[in-house]
Amino acid sequence: MHDVTDSAEAPPDAVGDSYTWEIVHDGAIVESGAGRIGEPHPLTGSTASQHYEIACGVFEQACEGAVEEYRYDVMMARVEGKPEPHPVSVLTVLLRYADGGVAVSMTANPRHRPITERDMAEYRDYLEWAEEDHRRFLEQKARNDDTLELPWASLEEVWTPDETIDRSDPRLARIAELEGEAADIRAEVFDPDHCRELQFRAEQKLREANRAAAEAAAGGDDAVRAAAEREVAHRSERVTRWATLLAETTEAYLQAAALDAEAARVRRDLQADPRPAAVRESS
Repeated sequence: MHDVTDSAEAPPDAVGDSYTWEIVHDGAIVESGAGRIGEPHPLTGSTASQHYEIACGVFEQACEGAVEEYRYDVMMARVEGKPEPHPVSVLTVLLRYADGGVAVSMTANPRHRPITERDMAEYRDYLEWAEEDHRRFLEQKARNDDTLELPWASLEEVWTPDETIDRSDPRLARIAELEGEAADIRAEVFDPDHCRELQFRAEQKLREANRAAAEAAAGGDDAVRAAAEREVAHRSERVTRWATLLAETTEAYLQAAALDAEAARVRRDLQADPRPAAVRESS
């Protein structure tokens, strides 16, 4: 990053502990929300006692995210043979008091590292690994049901019962209940593919930090070595975080896929025999 500027925090007043925050890319708001001092921030998860402290955490994550997202968008564009996206040139983080007054404003002009052939080779390796990992999953979890072919998203088309099906049939309510619960579970967590890619990015950053730490250790400067070790610890935490989230989201999506499969089974039963329960039981 370069040309980083920030405003002084305005004196506290009677507007309370609530605040709003915005992340702005080249004049356009890309993320925003609200929070309260002393509570975990919805974006960073950290808790702070001052507006400036909160803004610093959001600013650091926003800057890192803008650089990394652009980097991997470019690599994906190159892999797919598509035009490369434009980078963010001006990034701003704003924290406002509840009355709308600006508490903290931070601005940066992101610098984007060149993408080397080595970076592209590692990214292609990741894509191959992800594809193979997904193939193994399908082999292990296939249950002769098309709802499990892609567990990361429900592939079920919107189904409208035909005129032969009684709208009061409780199986219709059961189908809606199962599909609604599956959708709720997916909405509660990240997409597993997103977590997998962020884990890959974190692992790449950790490898870079380890290389820098090795160079620092050989250089003999204690301050540089200590800073490099802190960076390794930070990157290790990021790897652990995304690995944990990947495990959690994968489990959640598997639960959702099982619910979709049950909904599909009930729907097939209903389509095969749309008669009311009383008629079915008497026959």
